[in-house]
Amino acid sequence: MRRVDFSTVISIIIKNCRENMHISKDRERAFTQTDLITGIFSEYYDSCDDKIFESSSISRWIKGSRPVPADLINFYRDNGCESIGYDFQDNCVNVVYDLSNLCNELAALVSNDYSLSEEKKSEFLTEIDTTDESEVCRFIGNVIFAAIDRPFIPADKPMLPTSAITVSECVFGADVPAPCRYFCGRDNELEELHSALQEHSKILISGFAGIGKSEFAKAYAKKFKKEYGNILYFNYHGSLKEMITDMDFAGDNLSDDEHTRFTKHIRLLKSLCRDSLIIIDNFNTANDSFLSTLINYGCKMIFTTRSKIDCGYIFNLDVIGNPEDLYQLVSKYYSYANENKAVINALIETVHHHTLSVEMTAKLLEKGLHTPEEILEHLKQNSADPDSTDKIKISKDGVNTNETYYNHIRSLFSLYLLDESYQNIMRNLIIFNEVRIRYFARMFELTDTNGINELCELGFIENIHADIITLHPMIRDIVLLDLKPTFDNCDTLITNLKSKLQIIGIELPDSATIISAVRNVMKYIGSTDSNLYLNFLEAAYIFLDNYHEYSLMESIISETEKLLSDKKLGTVNDRALLLNNKAMLPMNRNEKLAKSISMMNKALSMCDEKSNSVLFANINMNLGLLYIENNEAERGLEFMDKAYLFIKLTRAYNNDFITIARNYAAILSENSRVTKAIEVLKECELATESCCSNNHAALLYDLGAAYILSGNYPLAVKKYSLAFAEYSTLGCSEELTARKIAAARQMQRYGFEYPKEWEPDYLE
Repeated sequence: MRRVDFSTVISIIIKNCRENMHISKDRERAFTQTDLITGIFSEYYDSCDDKIFESSSISRWIKGSRPVPADLINFYRDNGCESIGYDFQDNCVNVVYDLSNLCNELAALVSNDYSLSEEKKSEFLTEIDTTDESEVCRFIGNVIFAAIDRPFIPADKPMLPTSAITVSECVFGADVPAPCRYFCGRDNELEELHSALQEHSKILISGFAGIGKSEFAKAYAKKFKKEYGNILYFNYHGSLKEMITDMDFAGDNLSDDEHTRFTKHIRLLKSLCRDSLIIIDNFNTANDSFLSTLINYGCKMIFTTRSKIDCGYIFNLDVIGNPEDLYQLVSKYYSYANENKAVINALIETVHHHTLSVEMTAKLLEKGLHTPEEILEHLKQNSADPDSTDKIKISKDGVNTNETYYNHIRSLFSLYLLDESYQNIMRNLIIFNEVRIRYFARMFELTDTNGINELCELGFIENIHADIITLHPMIRDIVLLDLKPTFDNCDTLITNLKSKLQIIGIELPDSATIISAVRNVMKYIGSTDSNLYLNFLEAAYIFLDNYHEYSLMESIISETEKLLSDKKLGTVNDRALLLNNKAMLPMNRNEKLAKSISMMNKALSMCDEKSNSVLFANINMNLGLLYIENNEAERGLEFMDKAYLFIKLTRAYNNDFITIARNYAAILSENSRVTKAIEVLKECELATESCCSNNHAALLYDLGAAYILSGNYPLAVKKYSLAFAEYSTLGCSEELTARKIAAARQMQRYGFEYPKEWEPDYLE
């Protein structure tokens, strides 16, 4: 990853000029690096001391060991940087071998520099006509000035230095968790893995569930962290694209949709080189379509997997062969290991050195519910074949497992004799991939966290990091098969989850956890009750639309279509809502707008307005939006007006009404009907004055913007100020700043002065 600094920028320029530059002593002098630098800064060079441009000084600037002099930088700050582009065109462009390629390389450098804000990048990366020499030179001049005008960081390498900025400074939540503090017995394998990574950049650590693949990968990262400039760790939960999209970047904006986030994040992964390592844990699938793209990136990657995947180098991780290592593991958990070493060794052999089985056995011994001899006898009686080292692959209810190890875990599970409250905790925990303990306790309405802590101590729940918990994949399989979570026995948690799904217009801090939970309800519980599942999907779709989770919305539409193929299930309004949702998906609107309009008209014709007035109004509003997108503004406004009047008639004043009013007013303003837009927004403001949400704050902001269009400056300031106060109350600091900047710019555009009290809050 490279940074927009002078050393990097000028090195890219030199690389693109080198075919036309003579710099060796034994060749005829033509155009040197000194000529290039003095040509770029010609305006300053003509009025300064020549000593500043001595070849030794210029060499240090290029290498990144010394900054460009402050006098030079201040000259262009005071006089404007436009002359850099002009001088480059006059003095240097003739030695550039391929000007278009130089432009593209510098644009890629800017785009991939995650130490620059998206706003700063947008200043550079406007659409550039690479065939227009003047436009390209102006862009190059701007990049050069940006490179010298930022804080200097010395480069580590003489040419094209890698950035002094590490990934950890711009990507959050991707640190490698520490391995289990009792991790043992894998020293040789760790060295073998390291050797394999020197030869093969993509490694798949393969092995059956519970063998310790995840801990092995974490231990590798800990042991060899000094070998890598960057290490990123991700837990795979069903989609590489979603995993990359969900990365948390410093440059992310709340307004970014799913595609924008993915595009930003993938740029970083593409820019990582062989000194960076990505670990993707629990990649238990061979069917992720993005895998073939990801493995072609330049960095090193480790996947842990239970699946047979035919790409990359397969590193087979077997059981820990030395029983003494596993005995030491048992002794960490079991206080009386020394007095029972012979029986413990027999237990280790009985469970075939399976790491998770050994750990759970040790924890069961420490609880004192059974003697070592009793546990040994029980495992021998219930194992498929305790003397066999064969692992027989079986499939039960769609869950693949290894019979021998699965039976061991299942037998140990039964020995704990967990009461119903503990079983309920585990049953409900499958809804989350990983979750904070107190968050889960609140959602499940627990009075304390004692049960969760006890299950963590027993080993059924993994306390993977600080207060974050999850279920081991093999334990998850057993919970699904034996405890059978349903909408009924997970009712409390799903009810609270649905209450979260109904919050529209406020950016929830736990949105990523909620979205992950939606996926798991669909994956693990959906088939247990069709009516409740349909109701859940409809609530989830509206919530996801607020967060631009379009791929998951498509999955919900597919699931809803399957459910409603049963004519006995659902109502006409359920089917109307399905058509509405399909028609409004961006991919459908962009590719088949006429078909979307047809679907929406069909939805409108079948909707029962008496039983669901809000749905009827929303379908009218959405149909209006589709007509306007299809350049039929008058027809679109007709349907939007109908939607707005219908809500007023039924007095359904809620967040849906605010959205309908805002959309209607925006279209009215765009069609030069500002007075009508203000009337709509004022009516909505009065009807929803008790509401406090992002959506209501945005309504007030829209009203301020409408007053600016009408020339009413005092009322515009008043409504803007009310909007900003509401954003502040909600704690939406980033959105507040963005709104203030936008409001000030709009005022200036129409010849008004923005209030000075806004200035400290939004000026950079």
